[in-house]
Amino acid sequence: MRKKSPLVGQEGYTPNHLLDTLMEVLGAKSDAALARALDVPPSTISKVRHKQVAVNSDMLLTAHELTEISIRDLRDMMGDTQSKYWLGGMDPQVKSRRSPKLPSFRDTMHRDMPHSAGIGAM
Repeated sequence: MRKKSPLVGQEGYTPNHLLDTLMEVLGAKSDAALARALDVPPSTISKVRHKQVAVNSDMLLTAHELTEISIRDLRDMMGDTQSKYWLGGMDPQVKSRRSPKLPSFRDTMHRDMPHSAGIGAM
């Protein structure tokens, strides 16, 4: 069975407010119409309404793109007061890979510019 988001159990989490606002802004007359607009299955909207699953990042991004409402405002509408994001099925014990060290902008500019045209030559 899929692990539930901690957001679903958070006090004050009210996804219906977000879904109702999106329906109004997008002119959707039903949950099915909202699901089509957000490009999710209608069962997903039902599961979100009944707090079986949380609003996921894809849904938030699509809602943001369609309405131009900020992600923070969308999260506020559903009562999400967390400052960190839940990453679905990712195991929090898994360490992320370190990205390779990239050269700084200053190092890149210094390397690409002829020495006579450096910053001091101006």
